[in-house]
Amino acid sequence: MHSRRSFVAAGALGAALAGGSSASADGPLPTDQTPDIPDLAFLRSEPVADAERLRRFMDREGLDALVVSHPANVFYLTNHWPQLDRMGFEGSGIAIFAKDPARPIALVMHAFLYYYTHTPESDFSDRLVFPYTEPAVGPVAATGEPQAAPVRTQRVVDPTLVTALDRHRFGMFARVAPPSADASWALIKAIRELRLDGMTIGVDDPRLEAALRSRGFEGEVREGENVIRRARLAKSPVELRLMRYAAQNNVSAAMAAAGRARSLGTSRRLRAEFYSEAAKRGNTGHFMVIGGTSTEVLDQAFEDGAAVSIDCVSTCRFYHGDFGRTIFFGEPRPQVRNAVNAVATAWQEIREQLRPGMRFADIPRIGRESLSRQGADLSVSFTPHSVGLFHTDHPQPSLVAPRSPQELVIENDMVLSVDCPVFMAGLGGSVHLEDLMHIRDGRAEALHEVPPPVIVV
Repeated sequence: MHSRRSFVAAGALGAALAGGSSASADGPLPTDQTPDIPDLAFLRSEPVADAERLRRFMDREGLDALVVSHPANVFYLTNHWPQLDRMGFEGSGIAIFAKDPARPIALVMHAFLYYYTHTPESDFSDRLVFPYTEPAVGPVAATGEPQAAPVRTQRVVDPTLVTALDRHRFGMFARVAPPSADASWALIKAIRELRLDGMTIGVDDPRLEAALRSRGFEGEVREGENVIRRARLAKSPVELRLMRYAAQNNVSAAMAAAGRARSLGTSRRLRAEFYSEAAKRGNTGHFMVIGGTSTEVLDQAFEDGAAVSIDCVSTCRFYHGDFGRTIFFGEPRPQVRNAVNAVATAWQEIREQLRPGMRFADIPRIGRESLSRQGADLSVSFTPHSVGLFHTDHPQPSLVAPRSPQELVIENDMVLSVDCPVFMAGLGGSVHLEDLMHIRDGRAEALHEVPPPVIVV
C-alpha cells in the first residue's frame, strides 16, 4: 500500500481548504455513527428566493413580471417543487412573480395537488393561489370558460379524529381562489388579479405564452429563463443553508462509499453504495462518474494498482452537492501519482485567487499556467460552474442569448465548482479533483469538510 508520506504535498490541499482540518489520506471520513438527516422545516416559512436581487435583474431587463413553469424556477419562487412534474407531467405548477413588491407571489396548480402535497409543507399566508381542476359538463361562462369540476378533498369521517395536519390542510385550502376549468384559465385570472395584463412578462417556456395568448393576454412576452438563473448565481441565506447540507452530505457519502471500494469490487456496486450512503444522510443520489464515465450500463471491476476517479453528485431538497477525488487501489503507476499532485497544486493556486470580480474565463488560464510551471504535460479542463438547483446553475447559451458562460463574473455568495479532471487515456488510470467553494467576504472558502485529494484502499 502506498505510504502516507508520499502524499504530503497532495494532502496539504485538504488542510488549506478546510482551514487546517482534513481527513486521513489513508481512509474515509468516520462513518461509525448514524448520520443525521437535516431538519428542513424552515422551508415552510422562510423564502428560498432573494426577491430583492431578482427584482433588480427584472428591472434591468424591463420585465414587469416572471411567469415560470420549470420546476426549479417554481421551487425557487414558491418553495414548492410541483409533484406532478416529478411524475412525468409537465407544467403542472406555474409561479408568477411581479417586479412590484406590493403584488404578491401567485401560484397556479392543480387543486388537489395544492391541497394534498403543498399545504403540508407551507405556512405562507402571503401567496395568492389559483387552483384548477378540469372542465365539467355544464354551462359555459360569457368569457368562454367551461364550468370547473368540483375540487376533490378528503372526506371527514369523525371530526374528533381530524389531525393537526388535516386542520392545517383545510385552513390553507380555504384561502384559495375558486377553481378554474384548466391551468390556462387559472393563469389568466392570476394575471388579471395582479393587474399584469398588458405589461411585459418573462417566461421560461414558450407554451406559457401560447396559453396566455389563448386567453386574451395582450402584453409583451420575452424570454425569462436566464433572468432568474442570473439572479440565482448569488445564493440567499436559505439557499446557502440547503447548499451546506447538500455539500457535506454528498462528501460524507462519497468518502464512506469510496473507503469500501476495494471490497465492493466494481463500479456498479460503488455507485449503489454512494447512493445508499447519500440517502442515509437525507440526500438523493443524482449521478456518479467513475473512471471517466457516468453510465449505469457499464460495470467495471477494480484491479490492484488502479487509479479510479470519482465525481459524486447528490441533492438535498433539490440543491446539489458536487465532489471529485481519485481512489488509489494500492500502489499506483508513477504517471498517475504525479498527475494527482500536479492537479492538486493547480487547484490550490486557483482556489487562492478566486474572488469577486474574476471572470470565469480567468480560471482555466490560472490552472494551465500552474501546470506549465510544474512541468506537467496534462490535459485538464479547469471548468468553472455555478452550483445550486442544477449541477450547472448559471445562465445558459441559447438561440436568443448566445453568450458564453466564460463571460460570467464571480460575485459574493456564489457557490462555485471548478472541475479538474485529467482528460488523457493511457495514463494508467483516471484523475479528478473537485470541491464546492463559497465566495464570501472577498475570498473563497470550502462549503464542506475537505478530505485529501487521494483515497487509498
